[in-house]
Amino acid sequence: MEIRDGFIVGIFNYCDSWCQRCAFTSRCRVFADMAELEARLDPQLAAIANAPPLPHEVEPEPPKWMQELIDEMNESCRNPPSADDWEREPRVAPEQLPVTARAKDYALGTHRWLTPNRFPSTAGSDEALQVIGWFSFLIGAKVNRALAAWPDEDPCLVTSDADGSAKVALIGIDRSHAAWLDLVERGVIPAGEAQSFIADLVWLRGALERARPGARRFVRPRFDEPDAMARLPVGE
Repeated sequence: MEIRDGFIVGIFNYCDSWCQRCAFTSRCRVFADMAELEARLDPQLAAIANAPPLPHEVEPEPPKWMQELIDEMNESCRNPPSADDWEREPRVAPEQLPVTARAKDYALGTHRWLTPNRFPSTAGSDEALQVIGWFSFLIGAKVNRALAAWPDEDPCLVTSDADGSAKVALIGIDRSHAAWLDLVERGVIPAGEAQSFIADLVWLRGALERARPGARRFVRPRFDEPDAMARLPVGE
């Protein structure tokens, strides 16, 4: 686990994006940037957010190589991508398309199931329903990222990021599976109503574990490093 400017490097890459429930938002650079953006848009906080930095908060000028890289990225953004650039977009291998398709079907099916106001008194407070709703589309997004690859990219980097994304998807699958079973066990819905959703999750879990056999062993920054976090000084 690497700490930079008080933030855990990369913690946001392999989280479940559920910031409201995360105990480590104070260590997340993305959360801090989003909070700053929201403050700038709030008329009551804009003056504070836009105040000039204190002397010790002024960041040094970036090194020459970094500035050149930033300039190149800005120039690329100003020019529309060519046909060759479009050909280099990340793609899912044909044999894995059924996995991404089923993940999408699960997300859309769950959304349709949740959309009717069938749980008016419990939808906002029922833990299982919240878990199912939160992970329904996140699973598909992470499955797609886990199975897509850029042409000519370093295979080691592809495998590492893919395993991390697959692990987040598997965590979402596991939690969603448990949530559906919980709804059935408590009698909130009949078993037959949950059967197709559970079947999708079981199928996706198996397919993803076969496609990314190292996913379960992937170490996510902070989330899978409790000992490193425990050693972090309080004032760090």
